[in-house]
Amino acid sequence: MVNEAIENNPPWKLRREIQPFCLSEAEIKEIISTASHAVVSWVTRTHEPVTAIMLYALIDDVVTVTSTTNRAKYHSWKRNPAASFCIWDPLNIGRQVTLRGEIEILQSDDLLVQYTNAFLTRAFDGSPPTPKRLDQELSTFRAPDRHMMRLHVKSIVSHDLPALMLAEKNNRKVD
Repeated sequence: MVNEAIENNPPWKLRREIQPFCLSEAEIKEIISTASHAVVSWVTRTHEPVTAIMLYALIDDVVTVTSTTNRAKYHSWKRNPAASFCIWDPLNIGRQVTLRGEIEILQSDDLLVQYTNAFLTRAFDGSPPTPKRLDQELSTFRAPDRHMMRLHVKSIVSHDLPALMLAEKNNRKVD
């Protein structure tokens, strides 16, 4: 598809027509399952956009984060659950996935345990934490007002900047 995008087209068209530089479904799933952080967005009461980098875990194929009620994102998502999460390939930030959807907020100790276990397992290169280590980490999370937030995805946008850059390089006419 990339070859079709560069043939017989002016150079500027590569940056205008993004479809040839979207990631495949398999690439998107790989990035979401291997990355650990996302740039997360919400909107304030006065309609101002806000972003923050957050650690997330994939639980039952749902991107999940956690927060307490003293954080702005909690109140914003309670009021307006619209959110986007930008997740990048850990090996190449130019390969990005943006998930847009709505946040579901709930209190669930079971979900907190799964979340904590998932991020510790990832931090230890795939080795699950010992029960003692898991309990130690959970003790830092178990605030009475701790909530879990799950992103229910409505749309996905992706971009493969390295593929675009390669296409541009190949499209340049060298005299």
